[in-house]
Amino acid sequence: MRRYAVSYALAALLGAASAQPVGHVPSSKVLDLLGTAQRRILVYVPYLTDLSFADALRIAKNDPSRPKLQVILITVPFFAAKSDALSNGLALAGVPVVEAQVSSTTAYVLVDDRLFSSKTLGRVANANDVQLMSLSDTNTFLGWFKNAAKAGTIITAYQAFTRIGGNK
Repeated sequence: MRRYAVSYALAALLGAASAQPVGHVPSSKVLDLLGTAQRRILVYVPYLTDLSFADALRIAKNDPSRPKLQVILITVPFFAAKSDALSNGLALAGVPVVEAQVSSTTAYVLVDDRLFSSKTLGRVANANDVQLMSLSDTNTFLGWFKNAAKAGTIITAYQAFTRIGGNK
């Protein structure tokens, strides 16, 4: 049943006919891959509140041994504006954070060429519903991500600073 729910969520998000999870993976595997990614980390998380996940993104972006690594986060404006959203801290740490109006509550994380989906990844530590998605889903996600990033707005350091209460 969960497999079909994940398939439906990706299909709804990306406009694809169907999405096909390949299998379950522990969230620790995704965190490990963030630590070794060489080309890109593209993330859509509506509401980023998991400190270990946010920290892994920050470390990856600022790792001097991976200067060509592309790290981008897309999030939802309503949640990003909350003072406890960790996306604001990432914007201050140099991670490009894009706000876009996206209706999906499922998180998608692309690490190099592997796409993962989860209802809880980025929101809770040790997410237990992470799915590895198929290559065709990965290609569909790349197109969606590119369009969403273009349509969205990048959070400035000043916006992020004021959201976390730095202007009081």
